[in-house]
Amino acid sequence: MNSNYKPIFAIAISVITVCVSLFVAFQISGSIFGKSRIIYLADYGGLTIDSLKNLEFWRLITSQLVHVHQKHMLYNVLSIALLCSLIERKTGFWQVCFIWLFAGATGTFFTTLFGSAPWNTGTGASQAALGFAGFGLVLCLVKFKRDYLLLSAVMFAIIPAMYLDFKTSGYPKPGHAVSFAIGAVMAVVFLFGQAKKGQRFARIE
Repeated sequence: MNSNYKPIFAIAISVITVCVSLFVAFQISGSIFGKSRIIYLADYGGLTIDSLKNLEFWRLITSQLVHVHQKHMLYNVLSIALLCSLIERKTGFWQVCFIWLFAGATGTFFTTLFGSAPWNTGTGASQAALGFAGFGLVLCLVKFKRDYLLLSAVMFAIIPAMYLDFKTSGYPKPGHAVSFAIGAVMAVVFLFGQAKKGQRFARIE
């Protein structure tokens, strides 16, 4: 871990998510901590199948910034801030950017597939948080086995999310499961690439 590295992406995406979500909550409910009913969030960047059919791919990004419940948003942002900052110090800016974008967007897309209209709007940062959790867990299991801070951050993201999923649905939500799996696969690819790079340097030496 590079202790001098500033986790720029982790800081930026956390601040942006808080600001956008609170602003949208105020626009919809009149209070920054008010409930943003999901049927209105499509007007503020939420993801729907119809929007993708209309080639509004920018919603894959904006949908991760808006939330129904602001308390849930704060938990998601805290999970991402902790995990992303720790992972960014180990992997760099572009790796965590890609995790957030790909795992988060794909999980949000899957969320839209398993909801009934008009509540099938994909929103929230929880998919990205689970993507980081999947990535972080593989790092803990394979390379950083004594990094208890990273492991604690992973558990902080996973346990409450799974508790809420089982409490509300009786099973892990598809978007969460997909994002977690994508994050884990991305970690395997990253570690494989690091190993190959190390072997290449060893041959040169």
